[in-house]
Amino acid sequence: MGKRIVVSLIVIMITGLLFIHPAFAHNFVQNSNADLIAKIQEFKTESNLIANNLSDSTLTHWHISKSQEYWGTNEINGLFQKNSTLANNLSTSIDDLYLLSDQSNVDPIIAIQKANTLNQILDQAESAEISSSDQNNATIQSLAVINVLNEVLKNYGDAIGSKVDLTNMSNMEVGSSSSMGSGNMSNMQSGNNMQGMSGMQSGMSSNSIVNVAAYQSAQALTDTAQTMFNNLKSITPSNSSPYLDKISNELVDLKQAINSKESGNDVMTIVHMKIHPDFIAGFHIQAVPEFPTPLLLVIISIMGTIMISRLIPKLR
Repeated sequence: MGKRIVVSLIVIMITGLLFIHPAFAHNFVQNSNADLIAKIQEFKTESNLIANNLSDSTLTHWHISKSQEYWGTNEINGLFQKNSTLANNLSTSIDDLYLLSDQSNVDPIIAIQKANTLNQILDQAESAEISSSDQNNATIQSLAVINVLNEVLKNYGDAIGSKVDLTNMSNMEVGSSSSMGSGNMSNMQSGNNMQGMSGMQSGMSSNSIVNVAAYQSAQALTDTAQTMFNNLKSITPSNSSPYLDKISNELVDLKQAINSKESGNDVMTIVHMKIHPDFIAGFHIQAVPEFPTPLLLVIISIMGTIMISRLIPKLR
């Protein structure tokens, strides 16, 4: 009986070894200030989209719902503890903008003015919650840009009806894009499970837009990321400057890819294989590798084999 268990464990171990591959989803070390900066920029982007889409209730309510993912009760309460007056002003300004969605024939100029007022208060909220040193920290600002790009991928995936998570680098189709360099290709996994590959191809080969509101957000957040990066340039340390032009060009490529409604895989390639590596190298961003499940199986199998091998003599 013991020998059968050992054999079974060895089979699991060998199977795991066959499928071990590095994990390539870029899981970056989190920073609360970077998260907050990104949320504020994302909310500002959605507030502008709300103001610009009041003639279409479906689009307006989608953008309202999306904005609430970035800034809601928890964020207001956090601000209230530091500046109650600012928190109340912000809450009122948000309600004023949201209430426009229930009105007919809203003057576009008034809508834009309300969005601008809201965004100015959000800028004040950022200053109230984040120290000037962190606002001028290139690494924190870089993480904020990365967070916004993550939302770009989520929204673009929803826009094209992707069946896979575009934020997960392991969902990329290997070698499907001519823009992927040979150096980066060597870092990609050599095989995928067939079911996953099938879902990936069906979800990422189409360039038709199935969710217009999500597409609007993907486009607008791409512009937001570009603006944030342009602002980041002024606080970039000298040893990071060689990466500025590269990332700038890559952000332009991303904007063109989204505007051209290219495949999800092509958009993923730009973000995961170009922008992310350059941020990591140029701004000392830490990426936390995902622990591969097959490797975990191998480790468990090895430990089990050792335990069983010690147990068998005692059973005889």
